[in-house]
Amino acid sequence: MNIFAAIDLETTGLAPGWNDVLEIAVVPLAPDFTIDRCIPEFSCRIRAEHPDRIDPKAVAVNHLNPAEGKPLEEVEADLIRWAEENGIQSITPIAHNLAFDMAFMKAAFPVFSRIFSHHGRDSMRLALSLNDILRTQIGEEPFSSVSLQSLKLMLDIDGDVQHNALEDARDTAHVYRKLTAMLRAG
Repeated sequence: MNIFAAIDLETTGLAPGWNDVLEIAVVPLAPDFTIDRCIPEFSCRIRAEHPDRIDPKAVAVNHLNPAEGKPLEEVEADLIRWAEENGIQSITPIAHNLAFDMAFMKAAFPVFSRIFSHHGRDSMRLALSLNDILRTQIGEEPFSSVSLQSLKLMLDIDGDVQHNALEDARDTAHVYRKLTAMLRAG
């Protein structure tokens, strides 16, 4: 089975291949981009492999202890097992700033390139595109900021951004669904 899934990562910094992934979440989506309740979500904490490379600003934002979590190889095996147990052969990822998350995925989990499609979707870029479309149609951009928190506020989605991979992946799914609804509404 091929699915769409909202994904999010929390990291020890901004440099893929240098900084570590501390948390991963994969939230399966139904064809209408609602959260699929038939396939369980996957989330896991990961212990930093390179604690000497931690950017203090990153852990101040996500409040994660880099010494906690499972080893990277164990999480990789868990995610592969989760996909197999749920009959998932391919995941088209949806993320907020997809390039960032996929660069870290590729660096930390090279084996995932066989599961995660290279044709992912990005809620941040979709919001920017909607700004362009609506600027030409009505002369104004609806989104003054395209951060996840700003989009949640402007789209009337409750709650603060947690910098928790599972909650942020769920929020990304809600944002993406509302943005695609705006496209359909014209």
